[in-house]
Amino acid sequence: MAKKTAHDPALDSRTPSGPMAEKWEDYKGHVPLVSPNNKRRIDVIIIGSGLAGASAAASLGELGYNVKVFTFHDSPRRAHSIAAQGGINA
Repeated sequence: MAKKTAHDPALDSRTPSGPMAEKWEDYKGHVPLVSPNNKRRIDVIIIGSGLAGASAAASLGELGYNVKVFTFHDSPRRAHSIAAQGGINA
């Protein structure tokens, strides 16, 4: 393992303070919400266009968000679970 030097940046996980069991509730209470008027200004990035990714992209698109889907395949229609090895039909 490499030796740490004075020039290495300190890691900041941005983890909220407080007991672990209460961190999510604390975060939800303070995070700024997306105003319906600002939906078009926000790009939502979805990795993968399988069943979950494609349905998330369609749902968010219908709600007015700008959705960008990235997939490994040449065409998003080949990324579904039926085309996978065995898929959901197995």
